Amino acid sequence: MQQAEKLSKLKKFLDEHKITDSNFQLRMGANFPIITDLYQQLYADSPYGAQTFQDLLITLFKRFQERSVYQKERDLDRMAHPNWYSSEKIVGMMLYVDLFNQDFNGLKEKIPYFKDLGINTIHLMPFLDVPEFENDGGYAVRDYRKVNPKFGTMEDFESLVAEFQKNDMNLVMDFVLNHCASEHEWAVEGSKGHPKYKDFFYFFPDRTLPDEYEKTMTEIFPDTAPGNFSYLPESNQWVMSLFYGYQWDLNYKNPMVLVEMIDTMLYWSNKGIDIFRLDAVAFMWKEIGKYNQNLPEVHILLQLFKLCGQIVAPGVAYIAEAIVQPEEIIKYFGEGIAAGDECDIAYNANFMALSWEAMATRSTELIKKSMKAVPAKPRNTTWINYARCHDDIGLGFDDALVKELGLDSLAHRLYILQYFCDGFNGSAALGQRFMTEPETGKARISGSLAALCGLEKAVAENNEREIELAIKRINLQHAIILSLGGLPMIYSGDEIATPNNYDYLNDKSKKYDNRWLHRSPMNWEVVAGLSSSNFVPTQVYNQLKKLIAIRKRTPAFSDDNDLQFLDCANSHLLVYKKTDQHDGIVYVIANFSEFDTVFEKNIFGTNEYTELHDLITDSRIAIHQSTFISAYDVLWLKV
Repeated sequence: MQQAEKLSKLKKFLDEHKITDSNFQLRMGANFPIITDLYQQLYADSPYGAQTFQDLLITLFKRFQERSVYQKERDLDRMAHPNWYSSEKIVGMMLYVDLFNQDFNGLKEKIPYFKDLGINTIHLMPFLDVPEFENDGGYAVRDYRKVNPKFGTMEDFESLVAEFQKNDMNLVMDFVLNHCASEHEWAVEGSKGHPKYKDFFYFFPDRTLPDEYEKTMTEIFPDTAPGNFSYLPESNQWVMSLFYGYQWDLNYKNPMVLVEMIDTMLYWSNKGIDIFRLDAVAFMWKEIGKYNQNLPEVHILLQLFKLCGQIVAPGVAYIAEAIVQPEEIIKYFGEGIAAGDECDIAYNANFMALSWEAMATRSTELIKKSMKAVPAKPRNTTWINYARCHDDIGLGFDDALVKELGLDSLAHRLYILQYFCDGFNGSAALGQRFMTEPETGKARISGSLAALCGLEKAVAENNEREIELAIKRINLQHAIILSLGGLPMIYSGDEIATPNNYDYLNDKSKKYDNRWLHRSPMNWEVVAGLSSSNFVPTQVYNQLKKLIAIRKRTPAFSDDNDLQFLDCANSHLLVYKKTDQHDGIVYVIANFSEFDTVFEKNIFGTNEYTELHDLITDSRIAIHQSTFISAYDVLWLKV
């Protein structure tokens, strides 16, 4: 379709629906030709294609009309500051509503707690309606337009959003794109052969095609949910279910699925969501004979979500939850002419895993080599930097880079597992293996930040020296994620050094999944005791609060694609610098070992600094040929 024809079709649509809003016209005019091309790439041969495209255009205008005056004003302000989500003033926390404080009203009561710590962006783990038992922690959605009744009503949610907005706080929503619950109306009706919903999923009458798919598909949960298809005895057919048997994969080869999900996203945009975490996006498109992640069509789908969102709610940002290799993660920001037009934010999963590798090995050689190998990302995109999250820690390093250091990749991974799970090589960590591969012994790691940093064990043994070192390890992890540039995300409970939660073993619905080890209820009795200066959680909380406050007044800690990792002969040290054109340079030096050591003056290149200001201690540091840095210490040195 030629450009003139596209614009003619757009004008006809605007005239037919009497659309005169200049902002909508302008954004639709800018994005309509691209949306048309992308849509045609996927659905030119679909029997539903033409009508569903018209449905999409009507959906966009309908949702724009519903958007509040406040939200439209906020959209315009954010359009003037397109990378608002990568500001040094943005600091996030992720949490489960019920584990944090029971429900939406309980969460609203704790806004002063967030403000005291310095948190202004809250990522709510899934809060939509799900089946009571089999729901994968909320990721098996039964109804995309209802909240989970145990968290309250839609009115309670809207009241929470209003309070967040009054306090200039941002709300992040988990949007489960790849699959829904087997109890969802679409799934129930589709399995019965409903003329509309039967094509919302991948149904098969026998194993012929599933077996062909399986030849190139990876298993996500080989221990607890082997295979990628589930048999449905009531209808004598098979359905694609990559994650669990009660989560059925949506069929995005049907454009009606795309329009339903875009409409759902815009519905929640109008409810006040500021950032969408797009869950499991790497798996959204499947082809026989191809690997079931990162297919080109996935990126077209995400561009359509983003471009439609820009028309209706341009102040909203999008996170790609794609835990894949670095060279693949970068593609989720968009490539070529689409650079920056896909997702705005992605998880810095590679750095997260490497930071734990560095702690286990006391060496930063792999993290430095890996970071220098990561391709540059587009401007106005950023990373979520995190020490841990609700999920396990996967050791997804680049095997080729491990080998360049003279290491065997399998032996190296097994050593890290022994360090964090078996107390090997002086470790006090209390992690546990998750999803072990029987043939290799490879696994992922579960455990709270306090447990993995050795604090849980040190407190149990009342070992003052180990307590001190463990607190420093926690502070190191937080100091790193707050200074890398991007959106730092604190995992709820880490700010008060929450230990592992072993009670999950008593819950029949959770005991098979040791990720619940680090999904603990918030301990408000501990919070009540934070006034005591000798209390271990107080030391962790106060240091994090201090670091957040310093970050917010240091423009260099925003993300302006200025992060530069520096060479350092001392393998215990990670050194990088952040630069702001108005505020100057900040050097970050982190010691990933329990040894007091030194850094050489040549890490600053030709700059002959004699003294730098450490932002963390608010003191001047004399720079010598060799300058002292203590065990697990972090310096934020401002020029």
